[in-house]
Amino acid sequence: MHGLTNYITERPWVDIVTTWYVLVDDAYRRFIATRGKPLRASGTEPRFTDSEVITVSLIIETFFQGHEEVGYCFVTQYMHDLFPRLLDLDRFNVRRRELIAVIEALRRDFRDQKLDAHDRVRLTDSAPITLMTYSRGARCVSVVGHEYFGVVTSKKAKVFGLRLHVTTTVHQLIDEWLLAPASFVDGKVLEALVENQQDLTLIGDKGYTDAALEERLWQTRRIQLLPLRRKNEKRQWPEEIRQILGRVRHQVETVFSVASTTFNLERPRGRSLVGHVVRVATIILAHTLSFFM
Repeated sequence: MHGLTNYITERPWVDIVTTWYVLVDDAYRRFIATRGKPLRASGTEPRFTDSEVITVSLIIETFFQGHEEVGYCFVTQYMHDLFPRLLDLDRFNVRRRELIAVIEALRRDFRDQKLDAHDRVRLTDSAPITLMTYSRGARCVSVVGHEYFGVVTSKKAKVFGLRLHVTTTVHQLIDEWLLAPASFVDGKVLEALVENQQDLTLIGDKGYTDAALEERLWQTRRIQLLPLRRKNEKRQWPEEIRQILGRVRHQVETVFSVASTTFNLERPRGRSLVGHVVRVATIILAHTLSFFM
């Protein structure tokens, strides 16, 4: 089967970067038109455009797995014709962090182009994002607090950092996402994740088993939560339903697998919390753009 990100090795990088830029710039122009005013209240527009900043960010996260210095050096030496007004790396980083909300707005624009309005089924899960080893977590300066020390039950491991919580379509398109401290369990975050959603069927793993949560989601948002049941629970799905839920739910695991192996999601290379967030946002934008490639 042809993979979602096979284009990265099958197509010339220049073609990929040019396509990204066109898609991003068109979406950026739609964003500004919808906003009704320029992004900056005063002054002239920068010579190195916001669309170029976002495109270079995509290059770093996709081709270099977040190795910023290496990726930026490559762009400087070998893509000068595409980016003749390239900034110095420090200024680029400032501009990139300033564009977090814009990156997410563009991602939602692309997502909406691919979403089927009649598809009301979503899958949900989370994945750890390691910022430091568990034993050295107390020395971390980008995030501080006991809530960042967590456990990854499926891997029987401890983690220091964040967890990325997502909802996706059955076809692996990321719908909603948020970051939370690593100790926050899936069920605790789910209501915040779907606070703007309603009339959904939501499929999750055993970590979402919570009768009270299921009732609240149904009563407040008409969201039917269908988690896999633990073996010791009295409430169990019929065998055929259990098999369907198990098969479908693996699609969200594929999303995390692609994001981790291709884009290095589980170890973002930021030096601050905002740096981690902008890298995750860029990775999710890159994953979404793969549906257009």
